[in-house]
Amino acid sequence: MNVNKRIGILTSGGDCSGLNSAIRAAFIRSQALGYELVGIKRGLRGLADPNPDFLILDNVLCNESLLTSSGSVIYSNTDWVSSTIGQGKTTEDIKNSIYDGYQNLGLTGLIFIGGDGSLSLMKEFLIENLDINIVAIPKTIDNDVAITDFSIGFHTAVEVVSNSIENIRSTAKSHERAMVVEVMGRDAGFIAMYAGIASGVDAILIPEFKYSIESLKSKVKSCYDSGQNHCLIVAAEAVENDEFKHDEEFVDGVVKYSQLQYRGIAQYIAQKLKAAGFNSRAVVLGHTQRGGKTAIDDRILASAFGAEAVNLIDSRNSGKLLCYIKGKIEAINITELQNSFSKKISKSDICVNIAKCFGVYIGEV
Repeated sequence: MNVNKRIGILTSGGDCSGLNSAIRAAFIRSQALGYELVGIKRGLRGLADPNPDFLILDNVLCNESLLTSSGSVIYSNTDWVSSTIGQGKTTEDIKNSIYDGYQNLGLTGLIFIGGDGSLSLMKEFLIENLDINIVAIPKTIDNDVAITDFSIGFHTAVEVVSNSIENIRSTAKSHERAMVVEVMGRDAGFIAMYAGIASGVDAILIPEFKYSIESLKSKVKSCYDSGQNHCLIVAAEAVENDEFKHDEEFVDGVVKYSQLQYRGIAQYIAQKLKAAGFNSRAVVLGHTQRGGKTAIDDRILASAFGAEAVNLIDSRNSGKLLCYIKGKIEAINITELQNSFSKKISKSDICVNIAKCFGVYIGEV
């Protein structure tokens, strides 16, 4: 085993399009710099295994088809830390097992691809160990990773959702319905806002802004009063109001790794509209948003991130989060970031201004 020229790469958290593009780019750049690239299967779970689960990447696997294919060829994992703690392991146990895996693989460095939740785990379990030469790449369809303008996977998800909404519009018109489309995003409204604008919907509900059911009813009525025979509403999955709340689930009794379990905001809104006399239906797009042929913007962003991650590892410039900021790739010191890696839409964002200019109802903003 060549312990001096080997880089590991893993994908953590929910899948998205663009992961494979980043893996391919990292492989090409690793080859150019004389490194072997090892794909660590199933994220931190594979790295922490007493016998690390890995795949030596090669030209056959990392061909041009990875540019367009969604998902991760090295798989991912979303619950290993929670389940491990639930089995009685401590955070120190986890740190030690991860470090042992890093050493056992003889890695020069590690490329960690994850969303805001996975990046928080990475900061907790890996970044304080100075012996691990690590570079992080942001990926998430939710686009809620702080600092970076965009994360891998977001553009493809927006395209998938926009195309779905356009397909739903034909049914809405045919049956003169008010259709409520529920999209992913966790506690951020980026998918709903961007896809809603791109597909010309009438109302966009996101968790960042309060809304009124009565105001929403008025918006739907105004659509019909104007001669439009239908209405399209996009709702982010985490949207709530005073009488509709999501449930918090404690994973193995550990509050720190808890998350919201979304209860179906689209169905709730559709029922409210029906009670007001509108012909309304709910559509939940679900995990279709994680797939799809990788969008051009995601291919380019992922390729830039993957190649630059290898460059940083080669120069021993570790402990960095790669970010896309105003058209440039920048490496941010992870230790300098706040405790949370999350970001949300603000009232000053350009997408909010666009929606308001178009007369889209986006809540009490």
